[in-house]
Amino acid sequence: MNLRDVPDEVYTTLAEAAEANRQPLNAFVVDRLTEVAQVTRLAGYVASYPPPKGTRVTVDDAAAAVREAREAT
Repeated sequence: MNLRDVPDEVYTTLAEAAEANRQPLNAFVVDRLTEVAQVTRLAGYVASYPPPKGTRVTVDDAAAAVREAREAT
């Protein structure tokens, strides 16, 4: 894989992270892109998931509750 139009600072950061993970740069970048693809699919899934019937709980309500719990710790 050729990385084109990547700012030098970004390339250097990726190369250093790949080395720290004992991976070739290509493998490291593919792993990170795979993570991004999974999160992208997850967001679509969550957006399409209907709330449990009769609860009136929305995805936004659930996300707010998770944020609140995280901030409390």
